[in-house]
Amino acid sequence: MISLLVRYLKDYRLPMILVFVFVLSQAAAQLYLPSMMGDIIENGVAQGNTPYILTSGAWMLGVSLFAAICMVASSYYSAYVTASFTSRIRADVFDKVKDFSQTDFNQFGAATLLTRSTTDATQMQIVVINGLRSLLLVPITGVGALIMAFRENVMLTLLLLVSFLITTLIIGFTTARSMPLFKNMQQKVDRLNLLMKEKLTGVRAIRAFNRQDYETEKFEEANQEGFATALKANYAVAFFAPLMQLMMNLTMVVILWLGSQQVQQQIVSLGGLMVFIQYVLMFMSALGLVSALLMAYPQAAVSAARVKEVLDMDFSIQDPKETVALTDITGKITFDKVSFGYSGAEINVLEQLNFQAEPGKITAIVGATGSGKTTLVNLIMRLYEVSQGAIKIDGIDIRDCAQQDLRNMIAYAPQESVLFSGTVLDNIRIGNQNASEEEVQKALATAQALDFINEREGQLLSTISQGGKDLSGGQRQRLSIARAVVKKAPITIFDDCFSALDFKTDSLVRKAIGEEFSNQTVLIVAQRISTIKNADLILVLDNGAIVGQGRHDELIRECAVYQEILKSQSYSDGKEESL
Repeated sequence: MISLLVRYLKDYRLPMILVFVFVLSQAAAQLYLPSMMGDIIENGVAQGNTPYILTSGAWMLGVSLFAAICMVASSYYSAYVTASFTSRIRADVFDKVKDFSQTDFNQFGAATLLTRSTTDATQMQIVVINGLRSLLLVPITGVGALIMAFRENVMLTLLLLVSFLITTLIIGFTTARSMPLFKNMQQKVDRLNLLMKEKLTGVRAIRAFNRQDYETEKFEEANQEGFATALKANYAVAFFAPLMQLMMNLTMVVILWLGSQQVQQQIVSLGGLMVFIQYVLMFMSALGLVSALLMAYPQAAVSAARVKEVLDMDFSIQDPKETVALTDITGKITFDKVSFGYSGAEINVLEQLNFQAEPGKITAIVGATGSGKTTLVNLIMRLYEVSQGAIKIDGIDIRDCAQQDLRNMIAYAPQESVLFSGTVLDNIRIGNQNASEEEVQKALATAQALDFINEREGQLLSTISQGGKDLSGGQRQRLSIARAVVKKAPITIFDDCFSALDFKTDSLVRKAIGEEFSNQTVLIVAQRISTIKNADLILVLDNGAIVGQGRHDELIRECAVYQEILKSQSYSDGKEESL
């Protein structure tokens, strides 16, 4: 945790210096107050000197006011530093995650990444905002109070030190015991977030299959595990506060008893004892602050380690030190003996793929579920890295290019349409920030989405809910297609994004795409043969291998897998309208 704090807090030197100055001033004023009080008792109250009491009391009030002003100022600047620190942590986690490859993302998962950027960041914020002032105030006030107390009464100060050593042992034992428990608790929170995400995403399927009771029981089981772990972690620190309070009270009772004996024996004056007690209270207050901070530290340290794990993670896919510029790209894609397997898997998902996708032509990819179609297009965008072989664009190995440059050359319509809360115009312009309204409307027309958008109140400026939940599946997919079309990239990939369209709309969209992309490389991943029948090149995937490639008529004659797909779809040649 310390290294993470140093990394971020070093950029806030000026406000931290101001915090230090104000805390130092506050501590000095607070350390001076007991001496002033003792002086008033000895020279004012004991002597019956009212003018002295009033004059010294006014000075004491001024010092107290000065300490209060310093406390407010230090609190303000420490709050500013903490808020800025937490904001930057969350921004950097997001910035890191958005550049994750699919392999990197799978290593963590959405649920734990969400927890690390919210709950874990908040745990760190709590410790920083409480600790920034305390770590400065406690040493100054605590050590200063101890020195002043030692000057007042050596014997009673030694008793205070014994109490301090016992308290330190209690703190060390509690911290060591609670650290692993809090780590386990955060893992349980990740598990709960994952289950909650699954249940909310699949709520319609759960209702459709009448599995509410089963899923509730499953969630409750995980919830109880989290509850039990949290209970153990909090039990570990639950006895700390009472023990601390007990130690402080016992110490104070013994000091008062021994101090009263010394007053009776005239070893120390009553004013001197009261001054000493004030310093003892100040020391105990400092000890209480550091104890509370140390009790919060285990959970914050676990959270910091989890956040640091994300921030310090090396990307599995990195740009080379010297990149090759992608200029004047036509979009020719070459797969040269490409194989791919997930880390730790014994069998490759894709094996020895060889083909070329030419500019101005439509290359289609078809195959059974799980045959590797989507993985293939993910390799083109370098969301995964090839295990063997090479993927080239215009003869340039994509591993020699900057990832940002590569993806600028590619427009992508995913299998699952992803829309964001905002206007229709904002969602389409994700594909091309500089697109004019006319270009957006043309892209919507190509995707057969312009009619239903014009029917909405506000048209292009109409608001879409998060995830496009106020749209049908077909409408979401058409907007996703329009977003890819408006980019006008040399390479455009449609990853099974026609599946929610009816046959008529499917045909109209494909016809418009054929006219729009006459000079670009187009890849279409599809389940329906009717979608890709007139493609210039059809690749047939089966268990990660290309078992056939050619035009539709050729594959009907020569590829058994293609014939099986046709048969499974009850498709007969010429039965359905094609491009």
